[in-house]
Amino acid sequence: MQRQRGRQGLVRKPRYRELADELRAEILAGRFAASTFPTEGQLCARFAVSRHTVREALRALQTEGLIARRRGSGTVIQSPSARGGTLHQPLSNVGEILQYARNSTSSFRPAGEGALPAAIAEQIGLVQGGRWFRFQGLRLVSGDALPIAFTDAYVHERMRDIVGQVAPNVDTIFGQLEALSGIRVAQVTQDIQAVSPPAAVAKALGMTRRDPALRIIRSFRDGDGGIIEVSVSYHPGDRFAYAMHIEVDG
Repeated sequence: MQRQRGRQGLVRKPRYRELADELRAEILAGRFAASTFPTEGQLCARFAVSRHTVREALRALQTEGLIARRRGSGTVIQSPSARGGTLHQPLSNVGEILQYARNSTSSFRPAGEGALPAAIAEQIGLVQGGRWFRFQGLRLVSGDALPIAFTDAYVHERMRDIVGQVAPNVDTIFGQLEALSGIRVAQVTQDIQAVSPPAAVAKALGMTRRDPALRIIRSFRDGDGGIIEVSVSYHPGDRFAYAMHIEVDG
């Protein structure tokens, strides 16, 4: 039997992971009150899945700190303070980067053009030269006063004919580039490092330079390995957590 494959040629994610994605989005959107969450039986009926699938999905959400499962009182939503006030971003494919964007809002603006910063180019193994179009902005979660990310996004000069059409507050930049150019993002490489934020970034995020930050550099490439965009995001350590799901073959 041929197994269904996604847009990157990867085997489709298990049903419990799909269910966890749906429930996570609803939790972050505030659909459930902190003291109420559907029972396993209700989730089985609503999503037409087995109890095993529901339990595995809830286990994933519990690992991320979004819910707590207590004997005698069922499943409850963890308050932001109980989970450290953080936004939890899972990642196993490009779709989950898009889901992260849907669960938050951005305020990007054009910030000129020029070369990719030498330190960033060296970090990800790119030649520094060439012309890049820069966007800069903040990302916030609805209802929160402080942003969860400060991002510098650099769009490669191959996108020069469409870069002026990128809207500042709609979707991800790479998602818009895909839609405008017809070129699909096939590879995303991430470089994750704990750093002290630059002064301007710390000020924009309401931090001090002594506060820890998570820096994520993402390189977006097409199916031939051609670079489309490089983004550099800084996340406050007390407002952002990163969860990665790994499927073990065999």
